[in-house]
Amino acid sequence: MSELPEPRRTAQTALDDAGEPTSAGTGSTDSAWRLLLRNKASVVGIVVILVMVVLAIFGSFIAPYGANDIDVPNALQAPDFSHLFGTDDLGRDVFSRVVLAAAVSMRVAVIAVAISLVAGVIIGMVSGFAGGITDTVLMRVIDVIFSFPVMLLALAIVAILGPGVTSATIAIGIVYIPIFARVARADTLRVRETQFVQAARTMGVSTPRILFGHVLPNISGPVVVQTSISLAFAILSEAALSFLGLGVQPPEPSWGRMLYDAQGFLTTAWWMGVFPGLAILVTVFAFNLLGDGVRDVLDPRQRTLLRNRGKAGRRPATRSTKAATTEAAQATSDPAAHDEDRRTDPVFSVSQLVVGVGPREIVHGIDFAVAKGETLGIVGESGSGKSLSVLSATGLFHAPSSYVDGSSTLAGTQVIGASRAVLQSLHGARVGFVFQDPSSSLNPLLTIEQQLTEGPRRHLGLSHAQARERAVQLLTDVNLPDPESRLRAYPHQLSGGQRQRVMIAIALSCDPDVLVADEATTALDVTTQAQIIDLVARLQRERGMAVVWISHDLGVIGRIADRVVVLRQGEVVETGDVAEIFANPQHEYTRELLASRPLLSKVDDRDDTDLESEKDTATTPLVSISDLDVRFAVRTSTGRDVVHAVSDVSLDVARGTTLGIVGESGSGKSTIAGVLTGLTTTGHGTVVRGSARINVEDKEIDAVGVHGAEQKALRRRVAMVFQDPGASLDPRMTVVSSIGEALRAHNLVSGKDALRSRATQLLDDVSLDSSYLDRYPHELSGGQRQRVCLARALASDPELLILDESTASLDVTVQASVLDLLAELQRERGLTYLFIAHDLAVVEQISDTVAVMEKGRVVETGPASKILHHPESDYTKKLLAAIPPETPARA
Repeated sequence: MSELPEPRRTAQTALDDAGEPTSAGTGSTDSAWRLLLRNKASVVGIVVILVMVVLAIFGSFIAPYGANDIDVPNALQAPDFSHLFGTDDLGRDVFSRVVLAAAVSMRVAVIAVAISLVAGVIIGMVSGFAGGITDTVLMRVIDVIFSFPVMLLALAIVAILGPGVTSATIAIGIVYIPIFARVARADTLRVRETQFVQAARTMGVSTPRILFGHVLPNISGPVVVQTSISLAFAILSEAALSFLGLGVQPPEPSWGRMLYDAQGFLTTAWWMGVFPGLAILVTVFAFNLLGDGVRDVLDPRQRTLLRNRGKAGRRPATRSTKAATTEAAQATSDPAAHDEDRRTDPVFSVSQLVVGVGPREIVHGIDFAVAKGETLGIVGESGSGKSLSVLSATGLFHAPSSYVDGSSTLAGTQVIGASRAVLQSLHGARVGFVFQDPSSSLNPLLTIEQQLTEGPRRHLGLSHAQARERAVQLLTDVNLPDPESRLRAYPHQLSGGQRQRVMIAIALSCDPDVLVADEATTALDVTTQAQIIDLVARLQRERGMAVVWISHDLGVIGRIADRVVVLRQGEVVETGDVAEIFANPQHEYTRELLASRPLLSKVDDRDDTDLESEKDTATTPLVSISDLDVRFAVRTSTGRDVVHAVSDVSLDVARGTTLGIVGESGSGKSTIAGVLTGLTTTGHGTVVRGSARINVEDKEIDAVGVHGAEQKALRRRVAMVFQDPGASLDPRMTVVSSIGEALRAHNLVSGKDALRSRATQLLDDVSLDSSYLDRYPHELSGGQRQRVCLARALASDPELLILDESTASLDVTVQASVLDLLAELQRERGLTYLFIAHDLAVVEQISDTVAVMEKGRVVETGPASKILHHPESDYTKKLLAAIPPETPARA
């Protein structure tokens, strides 16, 4: 393929994976204003706009002549020292008129854009967030306005209001409302579906607060850019109206009116049109430069990159002493360290790799290699540099002020320092990539066929028919059913496992020498994960390719890898045969990783007598779900279809206990959570029947159809922690603002000091200190982000905490610490948990009872030890069989 179909594996993402600096001052090292001033292009824009503002305010003092000082004997005089820009046909000084016209043009542009900005953004946000009939009505009105040509509509409005500056300003403001409305709506539709907005809804945050606290900041980038463009076009529109005699009326000067006056003198007095035209051009350009800079500094993640851009990257001449010491220690104590020396012809070899950004070295001179037909597993916690090392070694890491040093050869070609053309020839053809999230890896606007045939047509020179035939074969090879029809599908029409199979097919489409799988099964359930591992292992045997598998899951590495490299803080601490590493780890860190694995065999059988006794004596359970049925109407290529997500589910959860719900993706687990939190309700094609009663504040509330005061009470006492802590925290809000949302929504504190004090207490409850209050999510590690999510969920003193795959994206050591924290919080607060997961070992570790779901139905429920050690359902047995074994067993 021509380019790697990048799944948002951006420079910032790679930096996050390598451990973003988390010092307390990270978020405030440079103010947004200082960062804006460090952007040379923005500074140019600011200077030009300031000059125009000064001209607009003090023009009468700067202009050497009056705007209408007529001097007929000196008419059409060329530029000289007495008239810098020459004179017009009436002898008026063109320089003075350009200076004095700045006030009119700038005033019209700013006021007009302010009108369109406020009205358009509000309409767009309300339309996109509300959806349904509101969206339809508002956007049809906008479409009608937008259907008229801009100038034609402006002319019609001016004709109604009459010529003049005020009429021109109003007309320009109205005609640009649809543009802002469309931009705001498009991004609102995206933000509305994000986990941090869903989290705000579950906390009971009001719609206006969500719109102005979450949606508006996160659509500000496109809006700012559109504002800068619209300011420019407003000046041009005013010029056009004045040119036609409908805007600024003579004798008042404006840039557009001056162009109108110059049209008859283009050949004899060029200066009459050139200088007002240059004024418009320079001002428009300045607004664009400033808009780009403001967009960047408003985004906290971009501010981090801008800070790095301001620091010179250094390329170390030698390897770090720390790395050299580590390697020497391995060479003397670990015979497996000599494996690479014995490897005579590796297809992918990395030597003394050093990666850094600005003054910070992230990867400290690591070595690894993989031979044809071999699988190398790279393991380590988040921040160990796993992904960053492989991305850098394959030429995919780019960040401001970054540097990559060392040697990396791929099929005999040096990658580090290679030109863009060389890298493009390698990516796809010699190395294929499969990343964690297939949803973001695949282009949502292209069919599967278009994405599968791109690489073979570019790299292999195949015709369209040949590439299509190859695509069908590839989909057959990855066991995707009905491959012919799947070629016409779009990514959203496939399940998660099917999308990952498509990504594998794309990665293999040009028969690469090396396949890189970066956390390729982390987001999948256990059965799909097992299928993907078996698939890659089979394809590797058939094609003889080398595989580099990056994962924090040691169970996965034990199933797929021949050798393993253990990374910690950018250094190799241990390497060797996977069976030897598992059986006899030499480094303390490796032993810690192995000890942190959740294993069914490590969890003692529970004594369920007390639990059953509690359930018998309790008058009513905290949660009682009865005959719950949920159906979704979905659009298909043939029309509309109905998905039966949950079918006749009945479950009880005793107060102070944990119910674990397990099952494959699409089994209905998260739908139940959506009903309990009010995110899934009847309407917009969704039908919810049955009841889901929760005893909160000494009152039983049915979550199905709840509204008003009961809904507010429910959303205070039922909290939810989502799977991805990075996605469920607003990237533009600090930790204290995120935690404070629930506190403000339910009026639990008053005043900024009280809010910070309560937020500090909540952070202390999850083992974080007050230094984290003013950090942004990207300045935290994955485990820290999940702890912040827990603190936010605990802010409203909930009775029921729903944990939806809340440890799935964490590495094993962080997962273990979060599970310990959850157990401690349950003991201290008497919390009730609904724990949704696909990792059965984790479910057993935390759950008292377990419900197994398949295709929307509960197929088995009971005590955790019974369900997970002595299952009765064949489906439960299948889930258990898919768990990676405790000892390595190559797929």
